[in-house]
This record gives sequence, C-alpha cells and structure tokens, in this order.
Amino acid sequence: MSAFLGMDIGGSSIKFGWCYPNGLHYFASMAITIKTLEHFKQVVTRILEATDREIGLSNLRAIGIGSPGTIDRSTGKITGVNPNLPFWTDHCPAELIPAELNIPVFYDNDANLMAMAEAQHYKSNNALGITIGSGIGGGLVLNSAIYHGAHGYAGELGHMCMVEEGILCNCGRKGCLEAYASVDGIRRRLAAMDTSFASYELSELLKLHDSRIMRYISEGSAMLVTAIVNLVTMLDLDCVIIGGGAMDANMYDITAIEKDIILCLPLANKGKVRIVKAFHGNEAGVFGALQLAQQGISPTWE
Repeated sequence: MSAFLGMDIGGSSIKFGWCYPNGLHYFASMAITIKTLEHFKQVVTRILEATDREIGLSNLRAIGIGSPGTIDRSTGKITGVNPNLPFWTDHCPAELIPAELNIPVFYDNDANLMAMAEAQHYKSNNALGITIGSGIGGGLVLNSAIYHGAHGYAGELGHMCMVEEGILCNCGRKGCLEAYASVDGIRRRLAAMDTSFASYELSELLKLHDSRIMRYISEGSAMLVTAIVNLVTMLDLDCVIIGGGAMDANMYDITAIEKDIILCLPLANKGKVRIVKAFHGNEAGVFGALQLAQQGISPTWE
C-alpha cells in the first residue's frame, strides 16, 4: 500500500511521520544538536533510513516538508535571515531528498502547513495559525487556501514590530514579537538578568515559579494578544489556532489569551472568531506536510 512521508523542520528538531489512507500511522522526532548544514542533512538521512526500514522508501508516493523561514515563491529557496537555522538560507527544502529516489517532494513554510491542517480540522475558511516555540511562526488560510502573498512572505507574525527601538531580535531588527513572546526570546531576556537561566529548558523554567519568569511570560502574552487582535481586525478571520512547544508546555494560558482577545476586539468582530489551541498539538506541522504531499499528487489510493 502506498504511503506519504511528512517532515516538520523546527529550530531544534525535525518531527516526521508517515500515513496511509486512514490517517497518521507513525510520529517521531530527531534532534538537531549541531547547527550546521552537514549535521542537518545527516538528521534527514537518518529519517529516510528509519522510514526505509519500517515501510520502504519505494512505497512512498510523495514527501511533504514544512520548513521555517521565508520561502521565495519564484526560486523555491529560503530567503532573508533565518535566525534559528542560519545555515539554511539560500537552500531549497527539496534538496534534502536525494534526486535518485525519484520521489515527488512538496514544501512550504512550516507555520503555513500547521495553519492548513488545523483550519481543516476546525472547518475554518479564514484562519490564522500560530506556532510558538524557539521562535514564532504564522500562517494564513484565506478562502480555504494558504495565503502566500505576492512573493511568498505572508504570515511572518513573529517579526511584526511590537516595540519601537525594542529588544534586538535574531532577525536583526528591533522590537519583534518573537524577541518578547517566543521561548528563546523570553529565555534571552531572563539570561540578560541572570546568566544561569540560559541553560534551562522551558519545562525547567516553568517549574521555578520565579516572579521574573512569570512577568516576562505575561508581557509576551500581552504582545501576542495585540498582534492577534490587529490581524483579526484587518482580515476578518473566523478562527485563530495557537500551537507549538510553548502551548504544549502550557507556557501560555489559551483561556486567558481568548478572554483578552475578545476584550480587545472591535464590536463587529466579537463573537465571530474562535480562539483555540492546536488540535494536533506538536504534530500539526507533520499533519500539514502530509496533506501537502497528498494534495500535490492527487493520489488514487491503491
């Protein structure tokens, strides 16, 4: 029976899984422990080897890849600054799969694919998908299709400027949402006060119940709410889906975020937008990559 492979590239790991006609059959993650292109490609090679052992690469109909960073629609390459995987700029995600395998490869921004998978689940035609982890990604589904914008750069929620002349972001600009509301952004703010915070994982930080940690999380949440309210107001969205590692770890309270968004929305939008946590959780990007692969070849199942 034919299968599809989906990969969701993150700043610290690559999540992957495969599916048959009746849904996701396997999900796993491999860590990116060294931030170099050579190691990155080795991780993908191990994923392909694991897939070959379990189901056989010859049984794959297509591969879908979700990648962080801005993808230029004219060249297919990652463009601009890709702060969490700097070596990945000017590369095309399709190059990760050896051409000799002769397997069709389809790719898109990881947050776009998360938004597509979650919008389908929540039966939303106009949705914003947000991934909060090492960084902050955003994807837009408008009129039931991913919205890429004129050049493929739409949806970069994490790099909306929230504070004039604010904290320096990894992208090189100041005051970006990601610098204040992502896991790494909050960790960097804490480390500026106390260098010991730099070595803590998110789960460890949350267990400390330190007032400084809670203050920065609160500030990040407030900025996230402002960014979401602005986009809902501008685009008349009917659903906002928030996922990623930070949400899985409950760094942000989805109920509190929903309450604050509703409070800030214009009267015309109140009661017309759902604020929900990603149904697929940290697997949403893989679900989206699998959907992209299936849509890419419009398969007839065997």
